[in-house]
Amino acid sequence: MYPNYPYQPFYPYFYDYRQGLFQKILACYQQKRWIRLTFRDGTTVEGLIRTYDPLMGILISVPMQRYTILCEGVRVDSLQKAQSCIGKKSTLSLPNHINLTFTIEGVDQSQYIGGWVSINELMAVSGQVVDANCI
Repeated sequence: MYPNYPYQPFYPYFYDYRQGLFQKILACYQQKRWIRLTFRDGTTVEGLIRTYDPLMGILISVPMQRYTILCEGVRVDSLQKAQSCIGKKSTLSLPNHINLTFTIEGVDQSQYIGGWVSINELMAVSGQVVDANCI
């Protein structure tokens, strides 16, 4: 690879495919479009990135009935339960059993729940995401 360099790497250059994923995610955010993420196991999840804050994380909206959201051990499945959990740490469970800490920010009449997910948690699962598409 490098003819005059004595410390050759044992592996060829590896392109970090996540770079392309982050560009797709950023494009969906800038276009204010919903995003569909596909995981290695074939699971797909959908959400809308509302905003980004380096300290708070990413504010996303997800359909309440599609994902399991637990607040203080109780499943959030109605507007009343969601409203009583605003500002509280909850758990957002994806269909492939990935759990994210989710601070509920609000809920609307069409059963979409919004909340903050930390950047660190998202980065921890980003290696399992293989594709991202705007929908």
